[in-house]
Amino acid sequence: MTLTERRTAILRLIISDYVQTAQPVGSEALVARHRLELSSATIRNEMARLEEDGYISHPHTSAGRVPSDKGYRHFVQTLMGEPDLPGEEKLRILHQFHQATSEMAEWLQLAASVLSHSVRNLAVVTAPHAGHTKVKHLELVGLHERTALLVLVTDAVKVRQQVVAFPETVAQPELTRLANRLSEGWAGLSAAEITQGADLATPEGTVAAVVAEMLAEEDTAAYADSHVEGLRNMLQQPEFSRSEKFLDLMEAVDERNLAKAIPPETVAEDGVTVIIGAENPNDQMRECSIVISSYGTPEGHKGAIAVLGPTRMHYPRAIATVRYMGDVMTEVLARLYG
Repeated sequence: MTLTERRTAILRLIISDYVQTAQPVGSEALVARHRLELSSATIRNEMARLEEDGYISHPHTSAGRVPSDKGYRHFVQTLMGEPDLPGEEKLRILHQFHQATSEMAEWLQLAASVLSHSVRNLAVVTAPHAGHTKVKHLELVGLHERTALLVLVTDAVKVRQQVVAFPETVAQPELTRLANRLSEGWAGLSAAEITQGADLATPEGTVAAVVAEMLAEEDTAAYADSHVEGLRNMLQQPEFSRSEKFLDLMEAVDERNLAKAIPPETVAEDGVTVIIGAENPNDQMRECSIVISSYGTPEGHKGAIAVLGPTRMHYPRAIATVRYMGDVMTEVLARLYG
């Protein structure tokens, strides 16, 4: 549905005022605050049409109106344009990242802190992670007659260890030959590729099942190494003044649930994704918006950088900041680990 020029302007003002004040916006306040050359009655009529069309809603306890999810979506897609950060803001962020150490945990924490401070909301930054973890190398070290220690090195240079139980005795020379053969044959393969056609009754099939399980655990742990900053910022938002709402949000962004709050499939390879209110697949996030982007290496190791806040979010600033910081973090990653 195409809005008239007047309703578009009024919707833009309602969103701007509500984002700034967190108070429902009335027709008289719009006329007075923005010195509109229209009567309050005219503004009320136009607001009534915007409400009928679903762009704003009417809280029961107020005569004013607030933007709906549909109104915010229209603003982001149609009215906002391409937001950008001021040059001095970019320089400030860049300067902070140039002081980052080579320790990934430290600069990921720095990224979350800088982002949260810039947008005054909750920030989440995850470590780079391959979409599907693959084998780089493996070794088998005999422990007893039918058990061995499997040492797996992934393409993300993570080392995992697990005990493997074989159905029959396997001596160390045979374990070494098996490990060498599997390392060469499985290098660059994912869990699904390794188990395809594997005979679980053989020593190779036994190792395949264990390796596949370890790789799958790495795939589902994409958000395990994450950094969250800005809890104080969220506590200051009136939307989360009720403790149960804030506790719901905290549970959603807990490390164990983060993949549900920010599903990996929502993170686009390029650009910024905006998820508003009821668009969230997680019920606990239905009163929140997420602005999310990716960063990473040309080899395909991607991390996520996201802002979480109430739907009453300053979308232009959040989108511009997330986009710019994603670009900076990609450059930092190349500088430190390239």
